[in-house]
Amino acid sequence: MTPLQREKVRSSLLKLRAQALSTPPSRIEPNRTDGTAVGVADEDAQALSEMLQAISSQRNKDQAELVAHIDRALRRLSQAPGEFGLCQECEEEIPLKRLQLIPYASLCAECQAKADPRRGTTRKKLTDYQ
Repeated sequence: MTPLQREKVRSSLLKLRAQALSTPPSRIEPNRTDGTAVGVADEDAQALSEMLQAISSQRNKDQAELVAHIDRALRRLSQAPGEFGLCQECEEEIPLKRLQLIPYASLCAECQAKADPRRGTTRKKLTDYQ
């Protein structure tokens, strides 16, 4: 990877990080708004509230994980620029197109598929319908 390509990846990482941090964390609303209330006033409202809490919590977790991935990539880029862009498993060069799409990628697509074998198993191939 050339220094110019590394700088482009670095700037896209910084842009992606700023974008992720510009979105405030999802607010997790409590089930009860009245501290003196006892029991459940409306079971449907409580179920909806719990679902919204779970969604907000997952969004916050995903946002934190994205920022952590970006920070690790920026650290790798500054500490070992010559090794940035190499797969951490097989040490082959990660294709530039992959780094343009996922600038914080630390594995090539092949090693990523081995690390996360369940990903993509729900998709059907065209030949599955014949």
